[in-house]
Amino acid sequence: MIDSRTVGITKYQAFCTILAAIGSFNFGWNIGSVNIPGDVLQNCVTGRKYYGPFPSCIDISSGTIWGVIVGCYALGALFGAVISNYFIDRRGYKFVLTWFALCNVAGALLLSLTTSVAQFIIGRIVVGIAAGAANNALSTYVSDMTTPRGRNVLGGGVQFACNLGIMLDNAIALGLAPAPRWRILFALTGVFGLINFVLFPFASESPKWLISKGRFEEAREALQKFRQGTDIEAEFNEMVETDKANKERTDDVNVFQVLRGQTPDNLRHQLLCVTALMFFQQLCGINAVIFYSTSIINKSTQDDPANIPTLAQILTFVISLVALIFTFFGMVLGAYFGRRTLLMFSHGTMGLFSAIMVAGSVKDITGLVVTMVFLFNAFFNLGVGPIPWATAGEMTPRYAMTAMSGIGTGIGYTFTFVIGVIFPPMQAAWENYTFFFFMAWNIAAVTFVFLFVPETKDRRIEDTVKVHSIGIHTVLGKKWQVVPVKEKGSDMPNSVAPEFNDEFI
Repeated sequence: MIDSRTVGITKYQAFCTILAAIGSFNFGWNIGSVNIPGDVLQNCVTGRKYYGPFPSCIDISSGTIWGVIVGCYALGALFGAVISNYFIDRRGYKFVLTWFALCNVAGALLLSLTTSVAQFIIGRIVVGIAAGAANNALSTYVSDMTTPRGRNVLGGGVQFACNLGIMLDNAIALGLAPAPRWRILFALTGVFGLINFVLFPFASESPKWLISKGRFEEAREALQKFRQGTDIEAEFNEMVETDKANKERTDDVNVFQVLRGQTPDNLRHQLLCVTALMFFQQLCGINAVIFYSTSIINKSTQDDPANIPTLAQILTFVISLVALIFTFFGMVLGAYFGRRTLLMFSHGTMGLFSAIMVAGSVKDITGLVVTMVFLFNAFFNLGVGPIPWATAGEMTPRYAMTAMSGIGTGIGYTFTFVIGVIFPPMQAAWENYTFFFFMAWNIAAVTFVFLFVPETKDRRIEDTVKVHSIGIHTVLGKKWQVVPVKEKGSDMPNSVAPEFNDEFI
């Protein structure tokens, strides 16, 4: 029988990833929900009237305040990511991915029935809590339940689900942006939350989490489901031994212990990579495009925002569709190209497109600007989009994985909020030259990845931890190269190629 450590993706792994990704889908839905209806909500472009007690818009004259409304979603996500670590440790991934989905229902009620700016902000924060918890749990859950080969594809599940949510939201918003139909758009996030709540109990808990709690029979049963048709004994025993070795050194550590360096392994380098990659993911400029692409394009097309759908709104939907397609390509490329290669290529092309976008804006070449916005969003999804989410799960020992993932997502959401708030005034001040700011950060990211980020594709987490847990260092040279699982030959029984049957995808 096939050694379970050699398999790629099984049907049940894919099934559980899809269920877990509903939360990330909702994350994308709520990111995109303020883009196309933005002028209706903010500027009352279709007129101010009342439908019973409900106004047609929330009428915000300040771009900074609108930026706070857009960005406060990320503050909710930050809070959700932090508090979810407590519940993951005590109740498991299944609990978090099931019960936090109900925050989407509460947030949907606040948003769809909003009558004031304050209520709208609270609603955005509440749905953000659900999103932060879901994304934090999903990335580690997928890392726990998959083999190194399976992670190459399923590790991009967060980004794919997020972009699917953005794309479908933008498509539906073309018809629901006018008042009062935009309220339906915000109500739908509650429907998806209920679907998540009902369906996720059918997924299995992480085998590694169950082992960490001493629930070995449940862990064996869960692992067998995830590795259908294979011999799990060697992998199961390896998980048990790894957990035992970790516990002899320390219990699971929290965020503050990781930040202070109070861990058995020196995880400074992992901390640097996780936080920096999430930081660069936000400072690359993608959220400026996701949140404000309609207004960015409208500066070139000069549409009448009251004539919904405008050309800028239609192009925003097409951009999100292209982004989804490229996310799929990115997941496929992840099985063939290294993490470092994809990250440097993705950041490098985004820096180039930023510069060309500025040139097109200065010269007033509408087609060039629109094309660069398309390419900017598309190439983000080849590397910068999916890979940072998976970094903590591929570089960190089990005892610190939840905390490290929480730190990374916290950094990401903090700077999502920052970009959401500062972009409107920055665009007003810098005008056509705004994207030079993001070009500079993309160049810095390429340099950082080249010097500091190790290759983790097809590598066992334990091997990566052993090599790189020596403090901050550059990763140039053979000394820092971890041998891929498939190249370990006689050292590992999983060097044997799997005989795929109908249980595998």
